[in-house]
Amino acid sequence: MSAAAAAPTHAISPDAPWARAIDDALSKPLVEQWYGREVAEAWNDIEPHWSGTQLLTRESFDEQLMAQLGVSPVPAMGYEPSPGVVYVAMDGVTLSPDCPNGDTANSALDCSPLVQSEVSFPAFSGGQAAAEYEQLRQYYSDFDLVMTSARPPSYLPYTMTVIGGSANLAGLGGGVCGVANVACDGLKRNHVSLNFPQSCGGMAETAAQETSHNWGLEHTDNPTDLLYPFNNGGFKTFVDECMPISDATGDGVTQCGYIHEVYCEAGAGEEQNSFAEMMGVFGPRTEDTTAPEITSVLPADGSVFSTNDSITITAQITEDSRMVGVQWTWLEGLPPGTDSYTRCTNNTCTQDYNPGPSFVAEEINWDFVVLDQPPAGHYVFQIEVIDAYGNYDTETIAIDVTADGEPPPDDTGSVDDTGTDGNVTGDGPGDTGADTSAGEGTGDGGQDGGGDGGSGGGCRMDGPRWSWLGLWGLALVAVRRRRR
Repeated sequence: MSAAAAAPTHAISPDAPWARAIDDALSKPLVEQWYGREVAEAWNDIEPHWSGTQLLTRESFDEQLMAQLGVSPVPAMGYEPSPGVVYVAMDGVTLSPDCPNGDTANSALDCSPLVQSEVSFPAFSGGQAAAEYEQLRQYYSDFDLVMTSARPPSYLPYTMTVIGGSANLAGLGGGVCGVANVACDGLKRNHVSLNFPQSCGGMAETAAQETSHNWGLEHTDNPTDLLYPFNNGGFKTFVDECMPISDATGDGVTQCGYIHEVYCEAGAGEEQNSFAEMMGVFGPRTEDTTAPEITSVLPADGSVFSTNDSITITAQITEDSRMVGVQWTWLEGLPPGTDSYTRCTNNTCTQDYNPGPSFVAEEINWDFVVLDQPPAGHYVFQIEVIDAYGNYDTETIAIDVTADGEPPPDDTGSVDDTGTDGNVTGDGPGDTGADTSAGEGTGDGGQDGGGDGGSGGGCRMDGPRWSWLGLWGLALVAVRRRRR
């Protein structure tokens, strides 16, 4: 018999009180984990506001928001660098202003308050698109950022930068090259930014800046820095020196000063080192060809229980980086009144895991559901894990419940080992996106032309099964701990 989860639970369906969702700490939004329910309720009521071409929302964790809530940054924000994923969307995307899951923005769900109504951005293709894609790749090359033109699985947090159309489509005036949501210190890893090739040239420069706003960087007054607020061409980099924050656009209020001063102490929050902040969020470029591993799943595949038992479905995972996407799916034996049930990272499933932007996977109990005195039947569950580099693992378990806990007649109680591969083939403009030959994805988020994770039919897939193509030449560099 598997031990029941220690956290509180609630019924998934009123018609099946035996099927219990787990209300552990990871099911709560980060702000509630950090500050408690009262602050989280006030935080949830904060409306978006614009600062020039940067959009601040409750998920920005900017200084004005902190002051409004009467809170200070907490130690949990001082995280170690963790790898990130950037999906460069150039095949056309339709965005909606409202997210169905309560987020203000979520790349996997194609929703962002950057648009005021549903807007379809056209594709950006051809030789110029390919050149801009390659230039953007070079801008990111120092950092542990994986760039892809194939949409990742919905349960893996990723930043989406849309390149296509004009500023008018987003309700913005002429001369605007791009807009972005802001999240100080990269605390939110599934934001959206927009870049308008029909309004401006230099889309690689624009996309590098707008995605950097997604990760907490603001404008500087250095014309050679990628955070310079004007698209003036010429050679630019993420400059590795402290530079004054630019007030040339926006309302003149620095939003993420409490982060900037970590890297530029003498600037008192009004100077920014763009290179150091990117390094502090993501760390230096590394090569990762090792798949995360599902080291245990409980109960064991083929287990048999009685209708008097309480069973917790859970797993343990190891991963050599500080970020991994995880998704559980209930495949067979769903409770009455429930068409599907999933739990995953990235807030795209029925139930969430909110571990934050940087965590150690093996320190987390990846609990899924509790079956508390379930009816007799056959139950099947799948867990999938994927890291930023597309290395993938999955395991499926089947259990039986009988009145007396004895195996049902002529039943092996296990899942056939028939797993298949699922390889992403995005290498730049013109690619078809993800190869979904491994089966349909199980995430609840809507997607444009991308795969949602290889489901696999067997007990396990070992080794890297997903891959983003179009990675840079990689160098292994010692990770530098950030100062906070």
